[in-house]
Order: sequence, then structure tokens, then C-alpha cells
Amino acid sequence: MFVSQQLKLNVIWVKNFLGFAVDQTIEKTSYPLTSYYLWPRTEAWEQLKLELDSKSWLNAEEKIQILNLVSSIMGYWRQNRDGNTPIKEFPDIKFLQVKELGL
Repeated sequence: MFVSQQLKLNVIWVKNFLGFAVDQTIEKTSYPLTSYYLWPRTEAWEQLKLELDSKSWLNAEEKIQILNLVSSIMGYWRQNRDGNTPIKEFPDIKFLQVKELGL
């Protein structure tokens, strides 16, 4: 039996920082795979890479795709941090906004 695995990026979008975490979806259930890493407060990209690389069962191509997405979102945020979440630019990403976090 083939079990479908997929990595999903979760992003907290705030004017002063971004938060990144990765979930692993197996069949139709999502499991937290990493903690949230805040950027630019920390080196979130490097922290995610280290954590994903420590999980040897993950597909290398999926890890690269996630890290590329993180880079793209960081760049977009630098240019548009005062605007709305870029849901149209990144339709497959789960964005959490400030009001959802109670901040």
C-alpha cells in the first residue's frame, strides 16, 4: 500500500515578523513536523533547513520546495510587509494573520 506524504508550509504574517512551520500530511491528516521559527528575529530559513534535514525519511525534493517557498515569502514580505497577506501569490500556503492569533 502506498501512503501519500506531503509537506505543508504554515506562515504567520505580521507587520514586524514572519513565522514559519512545516506540517507533514499523511493521507488526510496533518501532523506538526517543526516548531515555528520567527524571522527576521531568528535565522528561520537555516533553522527550518536543519530541522528538515534531521528527518531522514523526508523527500529531498519536498524539503527544497519548502525552503524555496520560505525564501520567496521572505522576499515578498520585505516588499509588502504593510499590505495584506499574499494569499493570491501563494495559494497553497496556510497563512495565519494577527487577528487569528489574538495579537
